[in-house]
Amino acid sequence: MNIISDANNEKKSIFLGTVLNSYYDQIITKKLSIIFDKEDIQLINAHYKNPVSISINFLDKELNNKIKLRLAGKKDVFDKLFPKKGSTILDCTAGYGRDSYILRSMGYDITMIENSPVMSLLLNSALKKLELSNFSMYHGNSYDYLKHSENHYEYIYIDFMFDKLKGSSLSSKNDETLKLISFQDSNKNNLIKLAIKKSKGRVIVKEPKHSLSNILKPDYIIKTKLLNFNVYRGVYEKI
Repeated sequence: MNIISDANNEKKSIFLGTVLNSYYDQIITKKLSIIFDKEDIQLINAHYKNPVSISINFLDKELNNKIKLRLAGKKDVFDKLFPKKGSTILDCTAGYGRDSYILRSMGYDITMIENSPVMSLLLNSALKKLELSNFSMYHGNSYDYLKHSENHYEYIYIDFMFDKLKGSSLSSKNDETLKLISFQDSNKNNLIKLAIKKSKGRVIVKEPKHSLSNILKPDYIIKTKLLNFNVYRGVYEKI
């Protein structure tokens, strides 16, 4: 992985270059670059003819227009999935943080976990620009966090986003890039079982409609055109 920086970030980039290249297979990440420019961080994926530039910006106009529609009363699947407004949500697989940011804007108290050090860098940079309350992030493994944390949550949200059937529509270039820098959970069902024990309300597992995964049978499923949201009742109060 290549690290490119301005003079202000030179020491940071040298340190991160050593750390990140110890995390990742350097053959897989050979065409990936991280660019530090003042307070901005970009990830460049040069696997394509036209390289893809990725950054996280929670002030993105399109994203915030969607939020305005929700706040104006337009209902969507999140209202069905998370009916208890103002409650706590743990997002175990933050990714680009868009779902968590939308939920925080709807009034929920959000904690994100992200296991990719590169995505954590991008998320942390975006969060610093916002300085929002009730919106926090930790870098690490979600199972380990749940196992050792004394916290419990009304809702726990998990997105196993990479288990598409062959022949289904191709993922976006952003999602394909995320695959290169993420670490898959080795046992999805162990995470779901532990999440059920830590949730007072529901565990929601988001998957593509045509998924290859073989996860625990949910209590019920809430469906959209492209996605299945597998819902498990939390048992925190019973243990």
